[in-house]
Amino acid sequence: MSSMEGSHQEHQLPSYLTETLIKRSLEHDLQRPVTVDRFTAGPATAAGDNYLSDVFWIRVEYDGGASEKRLIAKCMPDVGDRGATLDTLDAFRKESETFQQLLPTFSQLVSIDGWEQFGAKCYYATTEPVRTIVFEDLKVLGFRMYERTQGGLDFDHMALVMRKIAKFHAASMLYANQCPENARHLAERYAYGFHNPSEDPDESRVLHAFQKGLEKFLSVASGWPELEPAVLRQLKLLQPTFTRRIADSVRGRQAGARYEVLNHGDLWSNNMMFRYENGTTVREIMFVDYQLSVYGSPGLDLVYTLYNCPQKDVRQNRIEELLQVYHRTLRDTLKHGHYESLPTFDDVKEEFSRNEFFGLICSIVLLPIMLMERTPNLDLSFDAFFQEEHGDRVRDIQYNGATYRAAVVPILHNLLARGYIQ
Repeated sequence: MSSMEGSHQEHQLPSYLTETLIKRSLEHDLQRPVTVDRFTAGPATAAGDNYLSDVFWIRVEYDGGASEKRLIAKCMPDVGDRGATLDTLDAFRKESETFQQLLPTFSQLVSIDGWEQFGAKCYYATTEPVRTIVFEDLKVLGFRMYERTQGGLDFDHMALVMRKIAKFHAASMLYANQCPENARHLAERYAYGFHNPSEDPDESRVLHAFQKGLEKFLSVASGWPELEPAVLRQLKLLQPTFTRRIADSVRGRQAGARYEVLNHGDLWSNNMMFRYENGTTVREIMFVDYQLSVYGSPGLDLVYTLYNCPQKDVRQNRIEELLQVYHRTLRDTLKHGHYESLPTFDDVKEEFSRNEFFGLICSIVLLPIMLMERTPNLDLSFDAFFQEEHGDRVRDIQYNGATYRAAVVPILHNLLARGYIQ
């Protein structure tokens, strides 16, 4: 990660990351004129940690050196397949609206003993010259990402994740319960996440990539002696309808749902930041990246998180315990907000079970991405991934990873035994 001086090395920055953008961000937040003295900036994430956005850290001195801030700029340039995908998923509009409007309101609804914050403070959002959202830098506040290549989150991290999801879900329920307009707002403005239902599943670049993932898994896993042959047989039977099954599985609003919430939609470990006490004891969590939020069954967030994030032993042995952690926090938060008809633990388990085919999808096409070993000099950009030869090379690395193989086999055996691979 190299820093770039705004005064001497600005040509190394993308053309859209300018002093004007930084000045507008500060002025929008402070509601007064600002003079930028100097700034430094550089890439804020490593290769493979972000796909739809370019993320930069910024350190800016302003007002004659009297003040300094650390910012994060999340930029979504309209280029190649990435730009078209951002448009189809309405990602920028959704995320900017979430950070600027919903999250502050949600915080007010559920803050009990202090301020409950669901994301970084948003300073500014603009579409000119490219779609950009500017945030406070959570690293300055002591938050950091968990290393995604370490095999997953331990129980203490996962319990913290589940409590935060529960508070976020509860906040959305309280918000929707305030008035019909709020409920309609969530249903209409957050109608889809991974897949826009107006797009033919067979034409979706994202779902096409998922289909390629299934094909690569079948190719690689056919040589795994520890994997039951019945798993491969059933997965092969799914191939002709896989993209349409995915489209059905990621639909937010589901007939018979016990309760509905705003789902974060993309809760894997790189979209979480943690703060620690004494360097090791995890104390706080903050969510990032609300591009795929969707209103509907809470099972979407629960399945996505519990299939993709935990360490192998936690996933195999403590899922129900984590669902209990989630339910207790959901219930207590809703009680404090005087919400009637509190969801029961059976309701939570029903929504989780209803969505476990989505867990199969996560295991086959998302978990290998999340557990991918870091590979120097490998282009992991969104557009490069969709280049046939390069994308296949990346998948080879992902699906042949030892950590992924150890994690996915017991997941698939469990899903097969319970009738979810069909």
